Amino acid sequence: MRWGRTTLNRVLQRIAIVGGGIAGLTLAAALDPSRFEVVVHEAQPERVTVGGALGLWPAALRGLARIGARGAVEGAGSRPRDGALWTITGERLAGGQVAPLMVPRPALMDALRAVAPASARIVHAEITDPTRLDADLVVGADGVRSLVRGLVHPPAAERIETPFVALRGLLAHDVPPDVVGEYWGPGLLFGIVPVRTGLTYWFTSHRSLLGPEPLSAATVLEEARVAFADAAPVVMSTLAAAGPDTSATRIWTAPALPRFVRDRYLVIGDAAHAMTPNLARGACDAIIDAITLADSLHGDRLGATLRLRLWQARRLPFTQAARVISGGVMRLALLDRGHRHRDRMISTVFGSRHRSREE
Repeated sequence: MRWGRTTLNRVLQRIAIVGGGIAGLTLAAALDPSRFEVVVHEAQPERVTVGGALGLWPAALRGLARIGARGAVEGAGSRPRDGALWTITGERLAGGQVAPLMVPRPALMDALRAVAPASARIVHAEITDPTRLDADLVVGADGVRSLVRGLVHPPAAERIETPFVALRGLLAHDVPPDVVGEYWGPGLLFGIVPVRTGLTYWFTSHRSLLGPEPLSAATVLEEARVAFADAAPVVMSTLAAAGPDTSATRIWTAPALPRFVRDRYLVIGDAAHAMTPNLARGACDAIIDAITLADSLHGDRLGATLRLRLWQARRLPFTQAARVISGGVMRLALLDRGHRHRDRMISTVFGSRHRSREE
């Protein structure tokens, strides 16, 4: 029997990605379309156009360079040079804070969609039962509410609620360099950072009993204006100017996971290690997860199961540690009792370092 020209000469491995956010789109862009048949399932396609700003550290930018998205991302943002840590009332505690590249989330999503191969199908549908997906590998990139996480490790199926709510927004103007940074107070956190000329990102966190979700941004904003009533002028002016595009969410985290892979199910990004935003690592680790996973799937020297276990061994300890550390920083930043002692310690340590550099 003679084979025709259109006969497939290789068997494509079928990969279903649940979630078309940062992790899901990065993985779709990183996988070789000649080797994999990729379908991305996204329930809320309108979310690609919304969101504030994200911090990207060098490792994530190197990953974006691998898929051809770094130039567009860097062109859409900037890396702040001036930043400081302040008390909530505006007393400077430490300066010279290292900052990641700040980029609007919609710009990052646009860059990822632009480099994803046309063969990677995006299906706008909600997946309620990942076990019914017809695929060799089901990748949960479905965030902190992940359904796939429960298939990887059933005791970790439910997300973890924190006592904090967050506001996030953008200002269509610049702010003076001498107010940029984070402001820590008793049960209060505020941050403000330039994204690019004419665009500034701001965020707040505070303890709140508001709920259930979805939270009303107007209600959370009203509560925040009262909670931050004695804060530094930049805090109050920002909250006063907050517009209708302000978003409000409760902060949730993912439970500890002993594994990222089980049978044909695997989790990456927030589905695997959703953390509080204090280390600016959420988007970074989602990108790195996806790039390194694609590298493992492309390998041919070891069996697929062993390659995925080796990938898990590299990514799990680091990301789970980051999840724990970010939560610790969040609790320190929003410390209620003992915040004055914390402020004195920070001022003493970082103030002495600043003086030694000057000398």
